[in-house]
Amino acid sequence: MPPSETSTSADSIVAARREASNALYSTLAAGYDATYEQPSHRRAYDIQAWEYVSSLLPPGAHVVDAGIGAGRWLERLLSMGHRVTGIEQAPGMIAILERLSLPPGFTLLRHPMEEAPVPPASADLVMAMGSVQYAADPATMIRRFAGWTRPGGSVCVYVDSLVSLVLELLREGRTAEALQRLSTRRGVFGGTGQSATLHLYDRRNLEADFAAAGLVDVRCHGLTVGAGAIGRKDYATLMEADEAATLAMERTLAADPAMADTGLHLLAIGRVQG
Repeated sequence: MPPSETSTSADSIVAARREASNALYSTLAAGYDATYEQPSHRRAYDIQAWEYVSSLLPPGAHVVDAGIGAGRWLERLLSMGHRVTGIEQAPGMIAILERLSLPPGFTLLRHPMEEAPVPPASADLVMAMGSVQYAADPATMIRRFAGWTRPGGSVCVYVDSLVSLVLELLREGRTAEALQRLSTRRGVFGGTGQSATLHLYDRRNLEADFAAAGLVDVRCHGLTVGAGAIGRKDYATLMEADEAATLAMERTLAADPAMADTGLHLLAIGRVQG
């Protein structure tokens, strides 16, 4: 196949995947943030992720949120005196952001993260909370995040865990799907009749992508390890019965690098040297 045809084919695949992701998250937009308020693994990993992210912020930080969605953390960041540049491409999410009544300090870039015009070395923190895994090439995108970050600043992402998903599928008797996910390193997230494919990570590969981007002091944590161990339904019961104790357990598990791959999600943090 001539190189031009190969390039056209690859571009078509990227465009189709981007369209699927936009359609999915647009249909989910209206009630998306509310799902993080229910006693569930989502609430647990959101609380954990916020604890890590908030510890990285210097006073008056410039935060770039790649895949900001409906702005779940936006108001709290602005109320703390930070400036936020949000990147979002799903029309449904953008519509919600545009209806928010916000104080000054927020800039919305209506672009795919691969095309967002963020100046080099302009951010104190670049974060991608569950979004970089939908990029056509996450490793390249992580390098771009590092380029947006000033010396001494941080990049923080969380992604779905390959290991945890494979074990979850095996536990549910879905052996063929588990082996397929392991082979392709791709997952599917869906709802309301829509679905989108995403990249799955293990700790080794996520840390390698951070290192290849020139990031240093890289550390990786497993979020909601307990949910991966006992299942999402039983975990919701655990959260409802005693959220404080469940989160205390998760903080201990996340602190140990040996447990990273067993969390439903992997959260990685790296610093730009300087």
